[in-house]
Amino acid sequence: TSGDTMIAKLKAIPHILLFKRSANRNAIEKDMLRWFQVYKPRLKKQSSADFLVWLLDSFPEFRNLFYARIGVFSGIRGRALVRIARMFYPSPKVALRFAEPINIGPGFFARAGFGTVIAAQRIGENCWVNPGVAIGFRDDKSAPPTIGDNVYIGAGAKILGPVTVGDHAVIGANAVVTRDVPPNCTVAGMPARIIRRDGVRVKESRAAS
Repeated sequence: TSGDTMIAKLKAIPHILLFKRSANRNAIEKDMLRWFQVYKPRLKKQSSADFLVWLLDSFPEFRNLFYARIGVFSGIRGRALVRIARMFYPSPKVALRFAEPINIGPGFFARAGFGTVIAAQRIGENCWVNPGVAIGFRDDKSAPPTIGDNVYIGAGAKILGPVTVGDHAVIGANAVVTRDVPPNCTVAGMPARIIRRDGVRVKESRAAS
């Protein structure tokens, strides 16, 4: 309703101010563009501020991405603005969670990020992550993964340890990746094995390396 829309806009005022002041504004704008590209069949044309309001109000996982992007503001006013923003739009623990500081390229998208935890050395541009994904350490001595550009990660997948996932890779649902995945490859299984390379099915699946 129009009343609900007005309340959402008022609640989002601190977020719009943070967005305009953020050093990561360009990345946030590209995140928003990616989300718009996914959901645009359902949406009417609107301003970037209105779309930011809609994202914050509709998707807890986007809120967590937004808060991770804006990072820590210095000064009393900046910190107070972040506190007010989080009060109006809380950051749910069950939604998408990041180990901070984050190093994630622009255009990041999470489909219903419940149960998703991300601790990566780096994630490139235009990464797509589905629910229940874990990207992180294999043990307390290992480094976290490095994810390339335009990577798709299926629901329930696990990418663990100091592995590198190449550009344009596809990680199948529930795959467990503990070895490097070359660019342009699709992997599946536990442990993950290459099932497609450059769009061509691999006849005898082999461990991703």
